[in-house]
Amino acid sequence: MGTQPPKLFVRNATGLVRDYGATDVLLFASAMVFALVYATVQFAWFYGNTQGANMPISLLIAAVPFVLLMFTYWVISLVMPRTGSDYVWVSRIFSPSIGFVWSLIYMLMVFITGYVAQVTSFTYAFSISLSTGGLLSGSQSLTNMGTFLSSGNGTFLLFIIFSTVFAAFAIFGTKFIKGLLYIGWTAAIIGIALMWYILGTTSNSAFVTHWNSLLSSLGSNASYATIAHNAVAGGAATSLTGTSGVIVALPLAALFLLGSNNVNSFAGEMKNIKRTVPIAIFVSLFLGIIYWSITSYLTLGTVGATWMSEVGHAFDTAPSTLPLVPSQPLFLAVAAYPNSGLITAMFITYLLGSVAPIFTFFWIQSKYIFAWSFDRVIPTKFSDVIERFSTPYIAIITLGVMGILFAIPFAYYSWGSTFTFGSVIWQICYIIPGIALAVFPFVKKEMFANGPGFTSKKIGGFPLVSLLGILTAIGFGFIGYISFSNALYGNGAVGGLNLFTVELVVAILIVGFVLYFASYYYHKSRGVNIRLAFAEIPPE
Repeated sequence: MGTQPPKLFVRNATGLVRDYGATDVLLFASAMVFALVYATVQFAWFYGNTQGANMPISLLIAAVPFVLLMFTYWVISLVMPRTGSDYVWVSRIFSPSIGFVWSLIYMLMVFITGYVAQVTSFTYAFSISLSTGGLLSGSQSLTNMGTFLSSGNGTFLLFIIFSTVFAAFAIFGTKFIKGLLYIGWTAAIIGIALMWYILGTTSNSAFVTHWNSLLSSLGSNASYATIAHNAVAGGAATSLTGTSGVIVALPLAALFLLGSNNVNSFAGEMKNIKRTVPIAIFVSLFLGIIYWSITSYLTLGTVGATWMSEVGHAFDTAPSTLPLVPSQPLFLAVAAYPNSGLITAMFITYLLGSVAPIFTFFWIQSKYIFAWSFDRVIPTKFSDVIERFSTPYIAIITLGVMGILFAIPFAYYSWGSTFTFGSVIWQICYIIPGIALAVFPFVKKEMFANGPGFTSKKIGGFPLVSLLGILTAIGFGFIGYISFSNALYGNGAVGGLNLFTVELVVAILIVGFVLYFASYYYHKSRGVNIRLAFAEIPPE
C-alpha cells in the first residue's frame, strides 16, 4: 500500500468563514483611514515637523499614488482573494522567502504604527480627559489619574488591558467584532460632529482666553503665549512653509491616508469580494481626504496655525518641555470651556469612538500570522482555528503578546520618532506589491490571461495592470526618496530616519530569511517541500 504524499498546505480548507459584507468592510477600511484617535497628536506631529505645511494640498498630492495603490490592491483581491492576500501575492509572484520577509516587515510596521502608536494616542486622550475633568471639578484624584496615565507606567498598563481585551474579542469571533465595529462607529460619528461643532464655533481669540483661564492652575509657563515663546527658544520656527512645504511634507501627509487597503488581509472572509473591496478602499480613501482636510482646517482656525507649528515642534523634540501633551481632546476641551456638559459629551464619544479603529489594526495583523502558518513558513500551530468561532486563536494570542512587548518604545521613549519610522517604512513597503503587479502578466501568463474583468486588459499590447504596478512603485518610491534625502527626516525634529532605521530594517530582513530557511530545511528533513505550496493559491 503506497504512502500518501504530504499535503501542500496545513489542511484542505482554512477553517475561516466569509462573514463580512460590503458595509462591514467599508467600516473597517474607513476605521483605518480616519478616526478620532488618529487626530489625538497627529496634528502637532505633522505641523511641528513640517513647519506648518498645508495639509489639504499635501493630501491631494499624496492621493495620486494612493489611488494607484487602491487599484493595485483591487487587482490583488480579484486574482488572489485569500487571507493575507498581499503576502500571498508577493510570495507567488516573486518567491516564498521574499514574500515572507516583505510581509514580515510590512506587518510589523503596520502593527507598530496602526496599533501600538494609536494605543499611545488613546492614552494621551484618556489622560487629558481625566486631567481636564479634575481641573473643571477641582478633583485632585482625577488629576492624579490623568497624570499616572500620561506616564510610561500608565501607558504600559493600558497596553496590557487593550491587548488582552482585544485578543478576547478577536477570538470570540464575528458577533463580537461586528458589535464593537458598529457601536464604535456610532460613537465616532457623534464625536466627529461634536468636534467639528466645537471647533467651528470657537474663534482663536476665544480659544486663547479659554486656554489661559482653564490652565491657569498649572502656572505661568502654561499660558498660551509662554508655551509658544519657550517652543521658539527651543528651536521652533516662527514662520510657516504653507504651500511651499507640501512636497517635503508628503511622507507625513501620506500617513493620514494609509490603511484602507489593509482590508485585503481578510479577503478570505469577505462576501462578494469583487464588489466589496473596490467600494471599501476607494470610498474610504475619498472620505479620509474630506475628514482630514475639514478637521485640520477647523483645528488650525481655532488653535492658531503658527502656535500649532511651534508647539508641535516642542512636542516632537525629545525630551518635550511642554506642560501638557498638545492633544486634540485638550484643544477641544479648551475650545468648549466652560461648557462642562459639552466637554463631557465630547470626551465620552471621542474615547468610545476611538476603540474600534485601534481594534481593527490589531485584529487584521493576525491574518498574516495565520497565512504564514498555513503555508508552513512558521509553525503550523499558529493556523489552528477554534471551530465554534472560526478564529485562529493562537495567532491572535501571539499578537496580544506582541502588542505588550512593542509598547515599550512608545511608553518610555519618543513617540514622534518611533511613529515617523514606522509610517515611512510602511509606505515604502508598497513599492514591492507594485513591482509584483508590473511583472505579474509576464511571470503568471496563464493566470493573467484568465484574469477577471480589467485585470487581463491591455493598452496598445501592454498589460494595463503592469502600467498600474509601475506607477504605484514609482509613486511610493518618490515618497521614500523624499524621506531619506531630505534633512527633515534625518536631522530635523522628526529624528526618526537615520542609521538606526537602516539597522532595524536589516535586522528584520535577516531574521525573516533565517526563519524562512529554517522552516524550509526543517520540513524538507521530514519529506515536505514547502516551496511546492507557493506554486498554488491557498485553498479557501
